[in-house]
Amino acid sequence: MESFSPPFCACASCIHHQPHPSSPYCAYVPWGSYTTKAFGRVPRYRCTACGATFSRQTFRVDYYAKRILSYQDIIQRLSSCESLSAIGRAVGASTDTISNRISRAARQALALSADLSAFMHPDEDVVADGFESFCRSQYFPNNITLLVGSSSQYVYAADHVTLRRKGRMTDQQKKRRIKLEAQWKPQPRGIEKSFSRIAYEALRVYVQGKRPMLTLWTDEHQSYTLALARSPHLSLLIQQGLIRHRMVSSRAARTKKNPLFPVNYLDRELRKDLHEHARETVCFGRNVNRQMERLSVYLYWHNMMKSHRAREGPRNNIEYASNKAAGSERGWKQLWALRAWRTLTELSDSMVKTWERLWMTPLTEKRDYLPWYALM
Repeated sequence: MESFSPPFCACASCIHHQPHPSSPYCAYVPWGSYTTKAFGRVPRYRCTACGATFSRQTFRVDYYAKRILSYQDIIQRLSSCESLSAIGRAVGASTDTISNRISRAARQALALSADLSAFMHPDEDVVADGFESFCRSQYFPNNITLLVGSSSQYVYAADHVTLRRKGRMTDQQKKRRIKLEAQWKPQPRGIEKSFSRIAYEALRVYVQGKRPMLTLWTDEHQSYTLALARSPHLSLLIQQGLIRHRMVSSRAARTKKNPLFPVNYLDRELRKDLHEHARETVCFGRNVNRQMERLSVYLYWHNMMKSHRAREGPRNNIEYASNKAAGSERGWKQLWALRAWRTLTELSDSMVKTWERLWMTPLTEKRDYLPWYALM
């Protein structure tokens, strides 16, 4: 059995719930043990300050799981355009089990990204644009707004919004859209609201960055300009010249010389690496929260596992964005050993929606099920 000491008390209201690296948690006593088929003998503990009891499993990523699977293997397969069914066949598990592990991995990835953001001091401009896909039905297209570093191609933020179907349609398709919209309608000004959340993350990049002036590159979508104009903080910084908003035509050649190349490149990678976003695929997303969890896992792989360029060595995107964040010790070595805690993680608005499954899937009324321990 591995040697383990609880890093903190599992009770959120306890004074010892917040870990302190300088003073390790010692206010606990052994409190028996129990045995499982997957993990063997599991020791239990009791906090002497609040009386709460917890076990070694409480701090595992596989808390409440009945089987051990390799998260790295699942992430690698998911990011290599394998469907959930294909991954399940490869590892000998059901699609529900694979989805469960992807949800756990997504929370770990979100927590790691939030923790590393405190160490990041980027020295680059940012690019924002929307990636168009759909979920549940092609009558419900969505726009996933991405904020990417202009030189590192590190993805700082991602947001989701469901849109109204547009483009050329037959008369029968128009009637079908009317029937569906009678049951569920996307929120008005969705792209503008989504970009407002992304623009706030761009403001964080500016505050923590090294540059005295930040340039935000977008295409000529009108909603982007409106979102910036209606934001009191961003509009003031734009007036003062501290943040510059530059626009490029979306019809410009998608070459490396194009300032929008980082998001154009990411669009291509998403189409190529995530099966649900491939053109004319039968593996489309059925649930928005699940789709955003898979995207969060893929962005972890894109930012921290994948090489920035195949011919430039093993350096990944976060090393190009910030060497200080890449060299931080917290989170890297124990990513798949210690579970991320919601009570100890500061997340952006978009991350909160993904972690707590607050995104709304079209034609659904009830909130998606969220395990109680995901809010611990």
